[in-house]
Amino acid sequence: MNSPRSATYRDSLTLPSPLYQAHAEAMYPPLALERAHFLGSRLVFDAEGGFARSIEQGFFLLKKPHGMVCTAADLFAHQFYLPTSCYREMEVPGRYQGYFDRPHDQWENFYIERDNWHLLPRAVALLGTQMAALGLSVLRNTLAFLDVPLRDWPRLSAGLTDNRGHQMLAFNHFRSAKNTRGCKFHRDSGWVTVLRSTEPGLYAWIDGQVRAINPLPGYFIINFGSSFEVLTQRMATPVRANIHGVAQLQPRPARSERTSYTVFLDSGLDGNLYQYRNGRAVVVQSVEQFAEQEVARTYDQTPRL
Repeated sequence: MNSPRSATYRDSLTLPSPLYQAHAEAMYPPLALERAHFLGSRLVFDAEGGFARSIEQGFFLLKKPHGMVCTAADLFAHQFYLPTSCYREMEVPGRYQGYFDRPHDQWENFYIERDNWHLLPRAVALLGTQMAALGLSVLRNTLAFLDVPLRDWPRLSAGLTDNRGHQMLAFNHFRSAKNTRGCKFHRDSGWVTVLRSTEPGLYAWIDGQVRAINPLPGYFIINFGSSFEVLTQRMATPVRANIHGVAQLQPRPARSERTSYTVFLDSGLDGNLYQYRNGRAVVVQSVEQFAEQEVARTYDQTPRL
């Protein structure tokens, strides 16, 4: 258990109960997300000051590069959970991979790490590789924006900035007929998450209020993870890793169920979590301990995970 003074301690909170009902969409205004695109390897924001605001908000929209095709992965997200799908029963090598049924959520999902992407349809694996490359470029650009010394990047990220580390594809399906929350509210424990979502339903706790994080056609949603927040907590420009999750969905036809998918980019579990203090990176916790701690936290009015 972390003391209130530890680098990774976060206060608990109780989110408003309407988030666990089917009326959240009408109650919480959308966040005005900054928009960005890549110019070569450089992350460029459309508005002046957009990078700093996205770091403060914890989310932004990233334009999908020309030629990146999501069709196969979109279809996979609508099929992995079906009883006829081989992926529902697939034994995926490694820890915390494969199909998961969340008994207290509408959410069910399929996790698969980069070393196993050869088990996916080729076009799906290709998109996962492209999404991971985008996320890694966001990571490198953000470290540069924060003036983190280049020599420190591989150590701080346990090799992630050199295209190693923990790279996970996660496919999500929300069973609207289940009378329960969409998914528990949480922080991502890693560095950068790249989300492909095509409809509203995602909400976040930002500056003391709930805001909708709505998708925009042709863009991915990017959010920063807790590893970034811990690293920068005492720096001049701290990165926010805000609590987020999916509200309860109203019943709808099976053919129009809500799906999404993400690439999570994290340090390997054998690495360490760092924090900059007085210009020096200090180890505060192992990545494995921190990941377990973040997964165990729940930010709602029920003790169910």
